[in-house]
Amino acid sequence: MPLSSLTIEGFRNLDSMTLSFSTGVNLFSGQNAAGKTSLLEAIYVLGRARSFRSSSLDRAIAHGQEEFQLVAKLQQETNRLVPVGISRKPGKLMARINGMPARRLSELATLFPLQWVGGNLHGLIENGPPLRRQFLDWGLFHVKHEYIQAWKQFQTSLKQRNAALRAASSPKEVSIWDRDMVLCGEQLDVHRSDYLGKVKIYLIEIMNDFIDESESLDVHYRRGWSADKEYGTALKESLLADREQGYTRTGPQRADFTFKYRGKPVNEALSRGQQKLLIIGLKLAQASLLKDMTEIPSLFLLDDLGAELDVQNQEKVMRRLAGLDAQVFATAIEFPGATNVTGKVNRMFHVKHGKVSEVV
Repeated sequence: MPLSSLTIEGFRNLDSMTLSFSTGVNLFSGQNAAGKTSLLEAIYVLGRARSFRSSSLDRAIAHGQEEFQLVAKLQQETNRLVPVGISRKPGKLMARINGMPARRLSELATLFPLQWVGGNLHGLIENGPPLRRQFLDWGLFHVKHEYIQAWKQFQTSLKQRNAALRAASSPKEVSIWDRDMVLCGEQLDVHRSDYLGKVKIYLIEIMNDFIDESESLDVHYRRGWSADKEYGTALKESLLADREQGYTRTGPQRADFTFKYRGKPVNEALSRGQQKLLIIGLKLAQASLLKDMTEIPSLFLLDDLGAELDVQNQEKVMRRLAGLDAQVFATAIEFPGATNVTGKVNRMFHVKHGKVSEVV
């Protein structure tokens, strides 16, 4: 469901305000430190109940304020508006959906699947497996409901097994958790492998717009234990080393996927700009798959649109987004030829010293 409006109070350096948005492209220009990224962060907090800037939402409370409040109205297909709100006092987070307290914060994510394309974008390539597993888990959360339960059960069993390992429990006491871990872990592996295979098909087609020989791009999935062994066997064989190390060393909690282009790691074969296009392409592929499987469009937050991308590639990205019918919030110091960049500029705003004004 697209955001129809957003009310902001007590958040970062932003003035209190209510903004109305287009269901298509919304552009925000302004100088550095004007508040553009804070505006995107407010939307991100609504969709994820966390920040991409800080591990603590307390830091997002404006100086001198006791709390922040964010209230959005989401537009349903029937044009009915659903209010969604989140507030933060030091150490206390509250979320409401359609006037009722949210039972779980994950309910926010189901309302509007949100894709962040910002300053830490290269982390999907450079910062190790956890971010890439998060990418897989996010996608499967939205398209495979049975995945969520298997993931939760596996995490619970893994936590218990690791606790037994740290306590130097007997092999029998440690292995009591193996059965549930194998059952759920193999389910996670099947879902992840199948999902990434589907994403790869979309990615190759999308990257045909961005790099030469896109078919030379390879995405390789590693499940977290030896490919020629069943998971139960891998757990038994690693038990001695697990007891020495004090944690479970094999399983889907160690899964990963890597990129290669023309047989080389992409951080060697592609420029920084091309790497950024690859990650954008990956997120576009994920959003395309989500829309085809569920008919649910994604919401994209693009921070500093022009960083490492020339106008021609910006145009290509925005055309792809237009084809997805995605709602877009994009920031830049300025948008040269903005109509050409987006193909369809619905609303433009200027941000200065925490104030946001629409450009008519």
